[in-house]
Amino acid sequence: MAKSDIWNVLSSKESSSLSRLRAKLEATQAEQERLILKMADIDVYIEEYSTRSREASSDGLADFRVLHHSMNLISQLSEAKQSLSLVYKELEENVVVLRNKITHHEMKRLKFNKIGERNREKVGQALEKRSTALSDAMALQQFVSSGFGR
Repeated sequence: MAKSDIWNVLSSKESSSLSRLRAKLEATQAEQERLILKMADIDVYIEEYSTRSREASSDGLADFRVLHHSMNLISQLSEAKQSLSLVYKELEENVVVLRNKITHHEMKRLKFNKIGERNREKVGQALEKRSTALSDAMALQQFVSSGFGR
């Protein structure tokens, strides 16, 4: 395997790592969006049950079973929202870690591309130098042979 091929292989390895990390990042961000929607739904339900309990207590003839039931549901919904908030924070931390990994792999890929390009340039320059040396040698040989041929 030529040296330039090695750098291409390393670069493509980093590219595949980048695509896997980007897919994970997209999935994590989609999960975050899903959690945001769930938390918004929970807020709507909390507001709905709060309104019901206010209406039940403002009548003067408060039905304590309705109040108790509403307060239990509000409490459960608040706990669920708190749990979802913790999961959201974990996902946010994962997003930061994934972005750092993506940046790291992009830098490595760029480095491998640059080294591969530099090696290709060196090989090209060496071939050009060799071609020039061969051309000079042939020209010198022709000049010498034409000079002695007279």
